[in-house]
Amino acid sequence: MIDHNSSVPMYIQLANHISEAINQGEYRSGDKLPSENSLCKEFGVSRITVRQALNLLVQQDLAFSVHGKGTFVKTPAINHELNKIVSFSRVLQQKGLNGHTSVHSFVQSIPNGEPHPYFGNEVSSLSLLGYASKSPVVYYRSFFRPELGKKMWEAAIDAEKYGSAFSTYDLYSKIGVPLSRVDQTISAINATAELEHILELPRGKALITLESIYYSVDGVPLEHKIGYYRSDIYSFHIQRQV
Repeated sequence: MIDHNSSVPMYIQLANHISEAINQGEYRSGDKLPSENSLCKEFGVSRITVRQALNLLVQQDLAFSVHGKGTFVKTPAINHELNKIVSFSRVLQQKGLNGHTSVHSFVQSIPNGEPHPYFGNEVSSLSLLGYASKSPVVYYRSFFRPELGKKMWEAAIDAEKYGSAFSTYDLYSKIGVPLSRVDQTISAINATAELEHILELPRGKALITLESIYYSVDGVPLEHKIGYYRSDIYSFHIQRQV
């Protein structure tokens, strides 16, 4: 509780209390913290004190605020190794996070589009949204030839039923299609309004993009995927020899 006679400012006491609750699992990644009114009543402090405490948690990288919605527990930073392909579920496990993936959309045949550079005029699109705890952290958009696209969509729907965390990389073994290699290019973009909505981002945030081309054992391109990663949560790491 808050000691009104302590030399420690009340907002720091309140921030420490909430921080301890986060560390003990009372509030998990993506959870909304109590409202300013609730905290004022529970701890007998002013709204200014509550706002100072919440701002301190944001500065400490333990929480983030969304205008008009409140303050939420921040998902810990996720560092993704680029030395080898690692499944989305494994990346989360390494950080001690739970997560899942949802099927965002599937189009069997994209109409009236430019010919795809790898698949020509006949192409399907599968979009997946990956969550760490309750926060969306990555949006995948993949392109395939229609026959493979349908198989991947069916495998994704099946994996989604079990609440699994997965990307298309995890689905190849499920449909019995081996891979030989993946070519990847990393870059950054400013989030569009659509991506801000999908990934629940504040306006003006940047995203890390990872473009991947998956190849069969015969060297034939199977998938063209663009992953849009939240730069406030995700980072990529590679070790290079000198």
